[in-house]
Amino acid sequence: MIFAENLRAKRESLGLSAEELANRIHVSRSYITLIETSKRLPGKTLLPKIARALKLEKNVIVEWYLAEQKEKLS
Repeated sequence: MIFAENLRAKRESLGLSAEELANRIHVSRSYITLIETSKRLPGKTLLPKIARALKLEKNVIVEWYLAEQKEKLS
């Protein structure tokens, strides 16, 4: 849930709706919902787009992604 929680918190701190984020990265709102509810992790090619949309350095979003993967393996 690390990725999901961080994504949602950052999106909300920027005042973006799930719909607005989805439009910025060219995916559906339902896909954002799947990510934010930990039902899906975004594909690796989407990570830089998410980082740009949320005004994050790429390494931050990659750290969230890797932390999520590590948590799933534990």
